[in-house]
Amino acid sequence: MTSNNTNFHVKGKEEVQFDRKNVVVACDVVNGKITYVDVSSQLMGVLFAGDEILNVNGEGNIKTTADFIRAISAKLPGKVTIEFMRDDHCLVSEKVLPPRRPNTQMTELTLTYRGGAATGIIIHRMAMDPKTVTIAMVQSASNACHYVKDGDILVKVNDIYVLDRDAARKLFYASVNNTKTVRLTLERSTTTDPLGPAPPPPDGVQTTTVTAGAKKTGSSLMLPPPKPPQGKANKQFDVLLPPDVLEIMKANKDFYKRMCKNPPCIIKTGNQAPPVPATLPSDPAPEVRIPYIQSPKPLKMTPKRVGS
Repeated sequence: MTSNNTNFHVKGKEEVQFDRKNVVVACDVVNGKITYVDVSSQLMGVLFAGDEILNVNGEGNIKTTADFIRAISAKLPGKVTIEFMRDDHCLVSEKVLPPRRPNTQMTELTLTYRGGAATGIIIHRMAMDPKTVTIAMVQSASNACHYVKDGDILVKVNDIYVLDRDAARKLFYASVNNTKTVRLTLERSTTTDPLGPAPPPPDGVQTTTVTAGAKKTGSSLMLPPPKPPQGKANKQFDVLLPPDVLEIMKANKDFYKRMCKNPPCIIKTGNQAPPVPATLPSDPAPEVRIPYIQSPKPLKMTPKRVGS
């Protein structure tokens, strides 16, 4: 996709390979523009509501849904090329930087927004290292999704090294709302392995405010150890339960030793039918393999949570 630095209307081109004659288009086209894309559509994530269709496989004058389906079906099975104009609220310029560690790549993105408020990017703390801020989600309909990916490490916001999610978020939104522009430095893995915690920033550089209660030792950030549970707490757990919950547990700790006074939910009758042993059919039905599309993203191990 190409972008113009002075125009938020972005001309795009997508090539989609279909291996079957019958495909689920499930898109509504009115006066040449996409007005709706159903979740069942095989063009989901390729086209978005508001896109203006310029041509399909070189055929122009696509004004209605019927025109769009006919143009796509004419080349099936095979490759379908769709050119469109997208009214994007965000423009992106990219600059490649030298990596700071093996098997990674660094990029500096300058994002220019038409207006403030919604950016389409959500950031979060890395579970194993709270001072490492990562990209949690990117709006799929935004031009930024072609450059910013889930799992990227946010290294800097406007040349300020990021050590805290909340501080980075404030910098991000303040820059977008005040200047309509923000510069992000991102780090991404070049392999299928996810990135680990970010290395500490160089000495003497400007960084975000350290998380409350954290202290800096040398060039690395150390978080204070968690406080041990106090009061009526079970020492086997690291989470202090509320006093009312502890009282309820204490009052009912011998519940399994007392006879239940409630009536049974299963009533036995006098004439019970003899049990019938379970049998398998002599000729079981053939198994049907369910087709699926394997995700291009590698599977990631869910991090172990505290107290699990």
